[in-house]
Amino acid sequence: MDQTLYQKVADQIETHIQEGLFKLGERIPSVRKASAQMEVSMATVLQAYRLLEDRGVIKAQPQKGYFVHSIPTQPLKVRPQSTADQDESIQTMLANVLRLSQDTNVTQFGAAIPNNQFLPIRQLQRSVGRLMRLEPDICAAYAFTPGSEVLRRQIAIRMLDTGCKLSPEDILITLGCQHALMLALQSTTMPGDTIAIESPSYHGILQAAKALHLKVIEIPCHWDTGLDLSMLANALAEHPIKACVVSPENQNPTGAQMPQPARHELLTLAANYDITIIEDDVYGELCYQSPRLPSLKALDRQDKVIYCGSFSKSIAPGFRVGWIIGGKQQAAIAQQAYVQSFATPTLTQVAIANFLENGAYDRHLRKTRQTYQQNLSYFQGAITKHFPVGTHYSAPKGGFILWVTLPKEINALALHKLALQHKIGLLPGHALSHSGTFTHHIRINYALPWNNHTETALKTLGRLCFELMD
Repeated sequence: MDQTLYQKVADQIETHIQEGLFKLGERIPSVRKASAQMEVSMATVLQAYRLLEDRGVIKAQPQKGYFVHSIPTQPLKVRPQSTADQDESIQTMLANVLRLSQDTNVTQFGAAIPNNQFLPIRQLQRSVGRLMRLEPDICAAYAFTPGSEVLRRQIAIRMLDTGCKLSPEDILITLGCQHALMLALQSTTMPGDTIAIESPSYHGILQAAKALHLKVIEIPCHWDTGLDLSMLANALAEHPIKACVVSPENQNPTGAQMPQPARHELLTLAANYDITIIEDDVYGELCYQSPRLPSLKALDRQDKVIYCGSFSKSIAPGFRVGWIIGGKQQAAIAQQAYVQSFATPTLTQVAIANFLENGAYDRHLRKTRQTYQQNLSYFQGAITKHFPVGTHYSAPKGGFILWVTLPKEINALALHKLALQHKIGLLPGHALSHSGTFTHHIRINYALPWNNHTETALKTLGRLCFELMD
């Protein structure tokens, strides 16, 4: 049976509460305001609010309004893998997004790749040229596992900012963060094991789980506080979870930052249930606040955390230089890395090491963080101005990824296909979960120059949203 309008309104508000837009005990929009936002009558909103009261989700307080009374949850399910048709559709879409990221005629909202304007291209060019002239033997030599010692030493110095005190021997260089995540999963799981991940999640985690034949439990990730620890605790009590992959800093795609008390709570859960936490910190150095919160690895006292990092989002995506800190799993990780890649490129490692040691990286980060934070306000303002009423967006505290919730009438995959006809790339929420929850969500990369072209592209996206609603 088709839903009535008030039921659709109730479901949309309930979804916002599930996603953390409205917190427990917080007031939700008044009947009048919700009526204007959703472009429905006040009578319809009132019926929707009464339905939510019946469900126990909200509660009216006389003379004050309606407040969140409970957080509705969906049953967690173990998801071995999606169907072949779903896999093919998502794989095709992701391949298309990545292919289009190389097309200069397409506005690149889709792939999480910074525009070259925000990367230290010239400094790296000088560094590589100098190395090829002065140290050609080093550049041509193998950098056997665990990788360049000079780079590992510089990484150990940078890791002090995360609260970690390490030696170069604790660090292994990888071919980007995705490789590090794969190594972490391979060292802690076997085919058929179950892992917990954030939902929505970075699509590379879903692809890695599929490749390794792992079962997946998706744990809700709230826009501001990150992984829902009460839901994770329930899942740990019910399922034999081996590892949990989490991004406590500037999560992709929500931009969430896990508060420090929650980080301690997560580590307590890991100890109590004897699971490994795989920390994806690829956006960690792009925090807008300074100093940043301690990483999970820095707070870990029982060697439960495997840390994965990369320079792909801050220095050079194409250099494919990442690292992993495995603790007690380091020997197993090193063996996997040796078998898979034997060695890692020397030239790019030494070039990045030189860039790190002369102080240029810190200057670059300060400027880039400031620009991204400014871009965020521009993008949010444009979405507020040009997108339909009922559109909501996240509030990242770092990185350059914006998570946008559209009105439920808009199918994100249809918007993606329509936007491509206008040379605009974006990533639909379909690719960031197997649960089917995020069909009206999109991920937008705001590491683009803010100019008339970018603003016009956002305006066009908003117009396409209105067309899909009609």
